Amino acid sequence: MKNWIRTTVAGWAGVLLTLASPPGHAEPYLAVSKGMQCSSCHTHAGGGGKRTPYGNAFAQAEMPATRLGDPAAPLWTGDVNRWFAVGGNLRGGFNAVDTPGSEETSEFAVNRATVYLEANIVPGRLTVYIDQQVAPSASINREAYVRVSGSKWQMTAGQFFLPYGLRLQDDTAFVRRATGTTFDNPDRGIQLGYESGPWSTIASVTNGSGGGRDTDTGKQFSLLTAYVKPRWRLGLSASVNNADAGDREMAGLFAGLRTGPIAWLAEVDFVADEISDGVTQDAVAGLVEANWMYRQGHNLKLTYDVLDPDDDVSEDLEVRYSLVWEYSPMQFLQGRIGVRAYDGPPQRPAANREVVFAELHGFF
Repeated sequence: MKNWIRTTVAGWAGVLLTLASPPGHAEPYLAVSKGMQCSSCHTHAGGGGKRTPYGNAFAQAEMPATRLGDPAAPLWTGDVNRWFAVGGNLRGGFNAVDTPGSEETSEFAVNRATVYLEANIVPGRLTVYIDQQVAPSASINREAYVRVSGSKWQMTAGQFFLPYGLRLQDDTAFVRRATGTTFDNPDRGIQLGYESGPWSTIASVTNGSGGGRDTDTGKQFSLLTAYVKPRWRLGLSASVNNADAGDREMAGLFAGLRTGPIAWLAEVDFVADEISDGVTQDAVAGLVEANWMYRQGHNLKLTYDVLDPDDDVSEDLEVRYSLVWEYSPMQFLQGRIGVRAYDGPPQRPAANREVVFAELHGFF
């Protein structure tokens, strides 16, 4: 089984890498479909968070099935004036979960609401940025930093999301769960980013405490570098966290490929956790995703997730299959309906659950 998972993940990665080789771009699939860097649409160089004026224009002109209102009216850019810009997201929906051996549950919920504030103190050079979650629970700061920018580089200090892998919207994806690089897990430190032509690199040094108080002298070093072409991209991630509670080392590859109306994503990550002196727990997680944008405003997403949480334990493989339909009827609004089926060890009922969900996403 262990050989099978490694062969499967490596095989899928190999297929994408082969297809991506020259024969001759939050949702990463949108960047892949347009052959752009994530920073084209988002303030954060790694993607996610507040949208840039171009990102807002894209959300109004290219994402929706229909643009409502006066077509001659100016597009919303998020800019209040030359120095201030705002943005936000609200996700609410319905979940139904069927777990073997338990009664089916269902609920309506506010999944997440966030607001963004960007102060361009010296436009194009000095920026203060805040990403604040305001629901469903108490207000939580996700990102708060000051950024100094040059023509090709950025230096950031404060609290931010770590540069690692694909910045997927789905925090429950196995590659995000295994690495801990989710939207609930920012960290504090400094970060340096550089973009030149097709190359993009982000490196950071952080506390390694997930945004909490640092209680030791160890630090976390993270690196993401990507090569982006109009039809394909290839990236490498690495992270080392030296902590008194145990070191963690991670390395991964990610890729994207556009074939007609389909944008492909793939990622594989290897994680080694020190659980005692000289003893590590090795995990591997992988993802392959196809996004079929068969009509403007419509996207059909098919995802395969796989996780081996411990290389030394047999028969602990977890697999997840997801099918999601995304529909943007008008600008700044998206609906999502999906199903997820989990297949894991039979002694763990939650690893074999089925989930049906619907979500409404408003953003600006």
